[in-house]
Amino acid sequence: MKNAPFSCLLSLMMMAVLPLSSARAATNLLKGYIGASYGHADIKARDSTLISIAGVPSPSLGSFDLSRSAFQVSAGIRALEMLGAEIDYFDLGSGSPSPSWSGPGSLQGAHVSQKGEAAFAVLYLPIPLIDVYFKAGAARLTTKLSATVTGSFCGLNQACPLYCPARGPCGGLVSVTGARDANETTFAAGAGVEWKLGDWAIRGEYERFSALGEHPSLATVGVTWSFL
Repeated sequence: MKNAPFSCLLSLMMMAVLPLSSARAATNLLKGYIGASYGHADIKARDSTLISIAGVPSPSLGSFDLSRSAFQVSAGIRALEMLGAEIDYFDLGSGSPSPSWSGPGSLQGAHVSQKGEAAFAVLYLPIPLIDVYFKAGAARLTTKLSATVTGSFCGLNQACPLYCPARGPCGGLVSVTGARDANETTFAAGAGVEWKLGDWAIRGEYERFSALGEHPSLATVGVTWSFL
């Protein structure tokens, strides 16, 4: 009987918490939402075959790595208290990185851009006041790469004489340009936290993708509006 006060207190606590939990579940059930966010992206990709020079065995082109401002728009539904689904469109930005180059001549005019769409399953943790969630799914990422190498060497589509050394002068200055558009569908994941203000919410999240052997990422802060 000495545990009776504790049991009574526990029962009272459960009676107080359960209605709040049920009300929270009813509030979140079958809620659709749309949102927009803005933040920072790390653009990353690698393609060692982007630049090919005749007579030069396996020149090495480093990773395209660049930090840029980025944005994302989202739409989703929360069908259960702990489960939902979401689709996103994101643009990680574009710019001119400085990848390393081990071949002849000098690398210039490098450019990269990345954007895409993603579909996620969303798992919400049962934490009061805020929503902490994890996302996992697939993303279709479009990566565009281009770069130009300029130097005195036997270039692509050039008729070089037999005495022209692989890394030596041959007919003056030559420019070789490589470009690639890659579309890949790969695994994507993310995590975030959301603070609700009625039908509106403020969220911050981080997402990570895969593209051409690298892992670009996106960190944003934004708002969502719920309906239904």
